[in-house]
Amino acid sequence: MEFKKVFILITLLLITFFKVNANNFTKNDNKYIFKENSGKLLLKSWDSINYLAARNKFDFSIRNWELQFEKEYHKAKLAKDDSLVFELSIPLSYIYHSETKFSKGIPLLQSILKNKQKLDKETYKNILIKIEEEYRASNEIAEAIKIRKERISNNYINNYWEIYKDCGLYEAAKKDLLQFVTVPDKNTMNRLHYYFLIGDLYSNMKAFDSAKYYYQIGYMETIACIKYNKTAKIFINEKLSFWETCFLGYITKCNIENGNYKDAIKNLKIDINNSIDNTDNKIEKMNVLSKCLIHLKQLTEAKIYLDSAKNMMAEKMSKKLSLDLLLNYANYFNAINKNDSSLFYYQKYNDFKDTLYNNIQKNQSILLLVQLEVSNRRNELLKSNQSLQDSNKANNQQRTALLVLLFFLVISITITTAFFLNNIANKKSKDQIEAQNKLINAHSIKMESQFNHNETLLKELHHRVKNNLQVMYSLLNLQKRRNKDTDIIETLSSIQNRIQTMALVHQNLYVSGDFELVEILNYIKTLATHLESIYKIDKQHTKVFFEIDENLKLPIETVVAIGLIVNEAVSNSFKYAFRHINDIGILKIKIISMENEILVSISDNGEGIQQKNNKENSLGMKLIDLMCLQLKATHFIENTNGVTHLIKFNK
Repeated sequence: MEFKKVFILITLLLITFFKVNANNFTKNDNKYIFKENSGKLLLKSWDSINYLAARNKFDFSIRNWELQFEKEYHKAKLAKDDSLVFELSIPLSYIYHSETKFSKGIPLLQSILKNKQKLDKETYKNILIKIEEEYRASNEIAEAIKIRKERISNNYINNYWEIYKDCGLYEAAKKDLLQFVTVPDKNTMNRLHYYFLIGDLYSNMKAFDSAKYYYQIGYMETIACIKYNKTAKIFINEKLSFWETCFLGYITKCNIENGNYKDAIKNLKIDINNSIDNTDNKIEKMNVLSKCLIHLKQLTEAKIYLDSAKNMMAEKMSKKLSLDLLLNYANYFNAINKNDSSLFYYQKYNDFKDTLYNNIQKNQSILLLVQLEVSNRRNELLKSNQSLQDSNKANNQQRTALLVLLFFLVISITITTAFFLNNIANKKSKDQIEAQNKLINAHSIKMESQFNHNETLLKELHHRVKNNLQVMYSLLNLQKRRNKDTDIIETLSSIQNRIQTMALVHQNLYVSGDFELVEILNYIKTLATHLESIYKIDKQHTKVFFEIDENLKLPIETVVAIGLIVNEAVSNSFKYAFRHINDIGILKIKIISMENEILVSISDNGEGIQQKNNKENSLGMKLIDLMCLQLKATHFIENTNGVTHLIKFNK
């Protein structure tokens, strides 16, 4: 297939060469000498092939064009042929844009816009689209907004939804897209792209069910286009095939995010193999496939796709693809137990994520400066639409009023006049009410947006605290491996347990979405299971019983203190209480809410507190006393038939 395309390309170039330039040869000593510049010939070849490509008669390799145009562009610059440099820069900028090589594309597009008076309307419109997209991809939002204003002033576009999206304001982007962008006609490429954009927005919002819904619509629309094209023959079949597998890949991605891995590997590989001319889609789906393979423990193949995606990221500027790649590398090294490498990539991932978050905040600040202008434009469009509707409505009312007026004119001019004035008064009152409702709705939307923003920040805070505690846990793990002293190892393990106790609280808050209260039952069970897995000896037979109020929720400070108390008491039970008993070791954890008090009881049927363990337990006991002091709790210890810690404190 590739050989056939190259052969057709060479043949077409030769035909164009002789047909277009028949008069560009002179005869000298029976030898023909070509007179036209090779750069001009390349431009004519470009125009000819793009003429055919626009009619879906021919497809070509963009990489071959890039090499040829770069060569002629640099030759023209050396020759100081400014006119030819300008002409060559336009298709070269298109090529860089299609390959997402924006570091090369932006300077070229900037130089073209300096001479925009030389551009025809369609080319000027396309140049504005490309440079805005490249500014947005390069995180130069202020420059992108300037270009968007220029596009709006020329009536090329009427919305800001892409700007909102790149500033992380996905709800605003969705609202603008659905409100101002018309759904394209059926059986068009624009319609397929439209459903991709909506699905991508929902995917960025982590609303994967909604994203999947629109990707499925896009997939069905593609199937309809393929059937339509069998008779119409207006599309390149390879492009339709790409959209079909691309939507299939995104549907699979949504399934993976929801924990469904059925047919994931097969679908993603089909998508990747069909993305020959779309590097970004290939990289994104390789990222998704490597994540899937890591989850399914197919680690060797996962590494192959990770490295391939990394190599293809050269000269790319996609922030999201880079972030996903770093996280996948971290998870891969974690899966093969290379904790140092995993920690390195997690750190790079968090640093890059923080950078992106800061950039988003910066971009939102930039957008805020022009928000008033954006809002005014948006309100003008809405008012224009409303004005048209009101005008139609008013016209209908006037026609009705005129018929009534003619009918009742003879009967009573007074009644007709009064009726007309009454309509005017009602309309004015209605307009006032509508204006007040708009103000109330706008204020409500603003308050809701601020609340959601604050909730997201608080959730991110708990997530970061948990992540930082996990990093400390991992660092202590590395330190344990480098020590052979059992006392030091045991001390480090105790510290790790205390860190894990606090990390579990933040994990619980992050997952539950309740940022004030923690559900005690699940938290204590998770903590006890963790401690049992660390300290329980294989030959040791133990049972853990819980008596905890199911709906009991407490503030984070209280839960951290209770967690540390349980951590110390349960750790001591597993370490010392059951070492020399022959019966089954029984550990009971009781947390119940009484009228005005919380009762915490941790008991075991072990040996009881031995004098020889006093030193070992002294730090833990001090920590328990310290937490009781923080809770303003009473603490009693019974050392009969095992050890019982009894703690009471006021709600």
